[in-house]
Amino acid sequence: MTSHGANADASRRPRFRLEFDWVGTDDPTPFLCVPEAIRFVGSLLDGGWPAVRDHNRALAFEARSLLCEALDVAPPCPEEMVGSLAAVPLPPADARASATPLHSDPLAEELFGKHRIEVLVVRWPAPPRRLVRISAQLYNRRDQYQRLAGALKEMLAADA
Repeated sequence: MTSHGANADASRRPRFRLEFDWVGTDDPTPFLCVPEAIRFVGSLLDGGWPAVRDHNRALAFEARSLLCEALDVAPPCPEEMVGSLAAVPLPPADARASATPLHSDPLAEELFGKHRIEVLVVRWPAPPRRLVRISAQLYNRRDQYQRLAGALKEMLAADA
């Protein structure tokens, strides 16, 4: 987004600074909402934030188990290393798949295109190896992870 300086005389300051130093009104609303958002989420479960964290962690374990079972893989790390995110190894990517970080994994694109499931598929530790990473939050449900597990199992079996 360029600022009101885009039309200014560039003889006194560099054109880049004229165009981007002042981009208009700064809206502080997101920053001002943070304390209320923290209070609100903590009020959603009896027990406050500790209960929210426990709920999310338990759901992450359950989701990881569903995925590991569907993909017939062992959990890649001990439970002590899991919070509300979990990663599960996937079969190596097709050698023809793009290995640049600027392109998403074709599996992630297919999951979204065919099943409307958006999930991170990341090359790790290096191509062609990869992981699927899930996040567990209060708004997620077990059946969503079951659907992901079924879609992955179906799609990876078709690629085999």
